[in-house]
Amino acid sequence: MAGGAMKYRHLSRSSSHRQALLRNLVTSLFTHESIQTTWPKAKEAQRLAEKLVTLGKKNTSATRRRAQEIFYYPLNHLDNLFTTIRARYLHRPGGYTRVLRIEPLNKHHDQAPSAILELVDGPKDMRFHMTAKTLVRERASEEGVREITAKNIAKVTRYRSNGMEELEREVKKMEARVGDEELKEKVRWKVDERPREGWKLERLGRKGQRT
Repeated sequence: MAGGAMKYRHLSRSSSHRQALLRNLVTSLFTHESIQTTWPKAKEAQRLAEKLVTLGKKNTSATRRRAQEIFYYPLNHLDNLFTTIRARYLHRPGGYTRVLRIEPLNKHHDQAPSAILELVDGPKDMRFHMTAKTLVRERASEEGVREITAKNIAKVTRYRSNGMEELEREVKKMEARVGDEELKEKVRWKVDERPREGWKLERLGRKGQRT
């Protein structure tokens, strides 16, 4: 209808090319759990990915045939969708994916707005790792854990299996990593504090002798 609202983004492609593009993005998403692309493509691929997870949760012969039509490599992804992904989101009412804005990927060309499309509650859930990093920093501060951080903790662990235990394991890993980095920094400063003037004069003297 003329003047009506656009129901989807055309992405400057024909219908067949657009569908092939979205199928490719969704296949990559379920392969790697997280992908980087432009913002419009991520938003359109998110819609198709949400439908795929819903098909996986229903787990019928009809939904299996429909999912097989969407994946480019159904033999590699159908079992994952109807087992691992289905079990992960069985009690989640919706919101299986997340789109996060990032800096443009092509900084020297078109500067197109870019984004990360990821499956939530997975091994590459960026918000989960960012919350753990924030928790490490605030526990080490004098102010303690803020209210907004406590709310974020509740969000990222609400539907995750053993969410609090996984969060504490991630926090311990980051604390150990921070301790190693601080130790390396102290060693680096001790090395840099060594006197180098005599070494420079010696090298200059040898160079002068050679010439």
